[in-house]
Parts: sequence; C-alpha cells; structure tokens
Amino acid sequence: MKAFYALTLLAVSYFASTSAGLIGHGIPIAIDLEENSPPQYEFHYSVHDTHTGDVKDQFEHRHGDYVTGRYSLIEPDGQRRVVEYNADPLLGFTAQVHREVPVIRQLPLHRH
Repeated sequence: MKAFYALTLLAVSYFASTSAGLIGHGIPIAIDLEENSPPQYEFHYSVHDTHTGDVKDQFEHRHGDYVTGRYSLIEPDGQRRVVEYNADPLLGFTAQVHREVPVIRQLPLHRH
C-alpha cells in the first residue's frame, strides 16, 4: 500500500519580483512514500571532553524490527561501562553489561 502526501515546500516555491519586494508562492507537490518499507537507520556519536571528564560513545543499527547497538561511558570511579544490546520481536530487548578497570601505569622509580 502506498500513501500520497501533498506538501507545500519553500524549496520548490517560485518568487515574483514586485516593486514592494519578493512575494513567494508555494507549489503543492505529491510525494510517493512506501508505507511497507522496513525502518532502517544507523548512527554513531562520541564525546571526549577532557575539561569535564565526560567520555562516552554510542553506535546503533536498525533494520526493520531488529536493533543492535553498543554504548560506553566512563563512570565516576574511573571504570568504563560497556553495554552491548539487541532487540528483536522474538527475544525482546537483551543487554550484556561489563566494566573495564582503568589501567594505571606506575612511573619507574629513580634511585640516586
């Protein structure tokens, strides 16, 4: 099944010049959209603010009813929390959470 939408777009407008200035006229157009096409998207973002210590990222992919993703953030105690998740019609939402302890490197001691 298809749906037709009538839109008035300024980008498709034409302008007539008059002595008083520009006058715009919107032109209605029909856009053919497929209602049965499965929703799909993919996005990624990350933040690394050294001033505030805000460090996080996320990735997500969706195709129809199936979603996979992962996000991580640095918690106040310095550990990095990583969450990997999936969602689908059969199992619903599932997530696996793990933490990564920060690696602290000790500087070598110099003896005099």
